[in-house]
Amino acid sequence: MSAPAVPVTMDDITPEWLTAALRAGGKAGDCTVTAIEKVTIGQGVGILGELARLTPAYSSGGSTAPKTLIAKIPTADPGGRGIAEMLGFYEKEVRFYDEVGDRIGVRTAHSYFTGRDPENVRYVILMEDLGGLQLGDQVAGASAEECLVLMHQMAKLHARWWGSPDLETLEWLPYGNAPMLKLSALAYAQSLEPAVEKFGDRMTGAQIEMAGKFLPRMNPIQDNFAAAPVTLCHGDLRLDNVFWGSPDNSSPVTLVDWQIAIKARGPYDIGYFMSQSVDPAIRAANEESLVREYHRALAANGVQDYTFDRCWDDYRIATMYCLAYPLISAGSIDVANERGAALVSKMLYRSLSAITDLKAYEVLDRFEAAPLPEPPGA
Repeated sequence: MSAPAVPVTMDDITPEWLTAALRAGGKAGDCTVTAIEKVTIGQGVGILGELARLTPAYSSGGSTAPKTLIAKIPTADPGGRGIAEMLGFYEKEVRFYDEVGDRIGVRTAHSYFTGRDPENVRYVILMEDLGGLQLGDQVAGASAEECLVLMHQMAKLHARWWGSPDLETLEWLPYGNAPMLKLSALAYAQSLEPAVEKFGDRMTGAQIEMAGKFLPRMNPIQDNFAAAPVTLCHGDLRLDNVFWGSPDNSSPVTLVDWQIAIKARGPYDIGYFMSQSVDPAIRAANEESLVREYHRALAANGVQDYTFDRCWDDYRIATMYCLAYPLISAGSIDVANERGAALVSKMLYRSLSAITDLKAYEVLDRFEAAPLPEPPGA
């Protein structure tokens, strides 16, 4: 059956449309949808997409069709929509689920249908409902045991794509130093002063100075992480994107939200997670053993010629670079958003603690300062 037109809003997902989409997707049998209950989910959590839980009623074919599923479309907010389109986030996530979602090496949500109309910035993903699983809470932070589970899972993902020629076939998946991604240095530059105004009382003078020294070295560090050996990285590996378990009990985790996936060094994901989603006491007590376990799991899954010393060095560089995330967020967060403010505060504290404990700031001296990229249209 031919694919239906890509919906503009959730109101366009009618029983007739959903019937056509599920049949075109080929993973739900020859079902007929007669009614849909829609519940908006994730309000206030993200700005780049709209999500709804769909509960269809079927007149036929319902025994093999999903009882519930999640629909994801671009946000109606023009600001968030423009940023996501400029960075290719919508195109990337649709193509991720369409082309590699079930063969990446770790469990992610299954998709029932994907549709894209790039010319009109219309995208849709119908995916497995993971609502019955426990979702990680980045504000609360990960335990050492949860970190260990993720080290093994990320090693499986990274080993699957490590230096693989298959990566080159994914032309829609950017390297970590793609020109558009280097524009993050402009966002950092704009965020630095307001971030210090809002959160400077939680930073030492040396940390504020380090944050400034980091700015002209962001792009050179991105170049470093886009150099071989590269693999497929999640790019946004934080606890809020980790479901524990899987609906079919096949995996201890299910990873979601692949809009920021990149080709980069594997420890980028590890440094990001450990410095943003783990409280300092737990991280400091366990991080070397956890990174060693990640390195052992890489080798067990076939990665060769990558020493632990190099892995640890990449981890420290990643930890330094990932200061960009909380600082950019700190410069733009609406402090009236209580959960968002609490999350940014935690991320900044954890990131600065990790950089200080690891003396990761020392890596900055290896990279020459570079001019900021030209803004689009300049």
